[in-house]
Amino acid sequence: MTLENHQMMTNVNRLKVVVLGGPRVGKSAVVVRYLTRRYIGEYSSTSDFLYRHNVNIDNVMMEVEILDTSRCEDNGCLYSHIRWGDAFVIVYSVTCKKSFQEARGLLKQLTDLRLPSYFTTLLLGNKRDLDHAREVCVDEGQQLSLAHGCQFYEVSAAESPAGAALAFQGLLREARSVQLLRALPIRRKLGVHSVSRVLGTIFGKNTTKDRKKRPSLSI
Repeated sequence: MTLENHQMMTNVNRLKVVVLGGPRVGKSAVVVRYLTRRYIGEYSSTSDFLYRHNVNIDNVMMEVEILDTSRCEDNGCLYSHIRWGDAFVIVYSVTCKKSFQEARGLLKQLTDLRLPSYFTTLLLGNKRDLDHAREVCVDEGQQLSLAHGCQFYEVSAAESPAGAALAFQGLLREARSVQLLRALPIRRKLGVHSVSRVLGTIFGKNTTKDRKKRPSLSI
């Protein structure tokens, strides 16, 4: 195996996930639920945390790094996170309309800064157990995810680890597929726009009809 091929295989066996969202939406709670199945309700950190773990995706052991971000005070910080990641989890609280608008802005910035075919995104509504205080309905989250061609889940980190687990598994599986397709030698011949069309066909990003097939779950 050549050095170039070795480096390529190393890259496709590692995924870097960035978790973004407004304050007090439960980013850390969701991440810790996924990684440990434990629920911790209160976080007051003003620093980013990087978690590393191995996960089996379709019988392939992957090295996964998850960056749980604090609030960025400037665009340079956000741009750095976006350049670093292969996949992104955009978290909002269903009890806070403002956090949903922040999620909308983050999705737009992702689209503006990165070619859609070169990253994978999950829109994640948290705190669905607080339905009595809901300010964002399921349909709003669904429509926003369709507009950006990304996966969408509503979960409750407080109630159960199942939702976070399913959401992250879906994200990682798609991110793995995107990396594999990008690593194919044919990519050099197809060019960026052709690769984008191929990925759109696989993941349903080309038409409104296809987008309705994107994974969506409220659990």
